[in-house]
Amino acid sequence: MNTLSRTRNTLIFFLLTITTLAACTQPAEDPKSVADRYWQYLQNGNTAEAKKLVSLNSHKTFTDHNKRIASITRLDNGEAKTFVSTTITTVNPKTNFSHTETFNTVLVLQQGKWKVDVDASEIPPAPSAQEEKLQQLSEELTESMQKNVESIDEAMSQGMQLLNEALRDGSKEMGDSLLHMMNELNARMHESIDKMKKRRQQPSPQPGKPDPDKGEGMI
Repeated sequence: MNTLSRTRNTLIFFLLTITTLAACTQPAEDPKSVADRYWQYLQNGNTAEAKKLVSLNSHKTFTDHNKRIASITRLDNGEAKTFVSTTITTVNPKTNFSHTETFNTVLVLQQGKWKVDVDASEIPPAPSAQEEKLQQLSEELTESMQKNVESIDEAMSQGMQLLNEALRDGSKEMGDSLLHMMNELNARMHESIDKMKKRRQQPSPQPGKPDPDKGEGMI
């Protein structure tokens, strides 16, 4: 009887050991799935479930994410890695100005589960009113330059067409001289247009830091 009891206890212990090992060796959830659920919970206002996916060291920063999510209208997560590429689009309801930025949602493995590290997943700050205005002016200037370039191209084409028609009735010597002059002018105009297009496509240079030795940046 004692032998049977010991055998039964040994079997129960063996089964419990297998169950414990199986639980410890379960693969961690895909980081992208965790990131998707985290942001979805925030967008739906389910902060309790979202907080369960936050790493232990970043619970204090969680409030900042929760406050910012209200102005985010679209959110896309990229391929899963140790971090997930996240794109947010913020819309100012007063001006209808939209601003898109990409940052990394960082995940850490804690107790066999992927958790969002809010401290390392800093959301870019929303653009200020001045930054919004500057970006809008930049877009308007780019659009205006594009229209001007197209207008110049159209005007030059019409001018060359009118010149060719006029030359049919003029003398050959005078016509050749005018044609040469107009071709040279046309070439220079197109060269200027090409330079304008290249400058417009190049990013604006960032201003350098002021040099205190030269008195720059001093009031």
